[in-house]
Amino acid sequence: MNGILQRQRKLQRHTLLKLAASVICLFVTFSLPVSSQAQQGAEGSVAPGRRAVVPEFILRTGDAVAVCLRDQPQWVDFCNGLVQGYAEYVVINQKACIPAGTSRRELVAVFTAPEVVVTTGFIDDWPAFDTAVEMFIRHYPCD
Repeated sequence: MNGILQRQRKLQRHTLLKLAASVICLFVTFSLPVSSQAQQGAEGSVAPGRRAVVPEFILRTGDAVAVCLRDQPQWVDFCNGLVQGYAEYVVINQKACIPAGTSRRELVAVFTAPEVVVTTGFIDDWPAFDTAVEMFIRHYPCD
């Protein structure tokens, strides 16, 4: 009986972590400025081909990747939920065609691929959402 209660509590915690990650993903998605890049480009403060550095309240790629590379179960769950939210966005908006049955672990592997983790550019300052969308489009194009 005690083992069943422990499993139920673990499942409840896991569900709550997934819900929290989804809420954060939605917050990040809807809090992005609509045309900040275009506005800054018009003002001339951002070089052509570069993205503007995002405000502090946006989850940056470098921070999200750091979380996704942690081994603690709570961070693994958080990362899985976050990346799952990003993946659902690209599928719903038909930006990428992620095959049915693709595991969260595979999605996280795409998000934390060497081209994201080992970079010398400004990708760490990009919103994690933008990086995830770009990576999913690259890895799962809709032919």
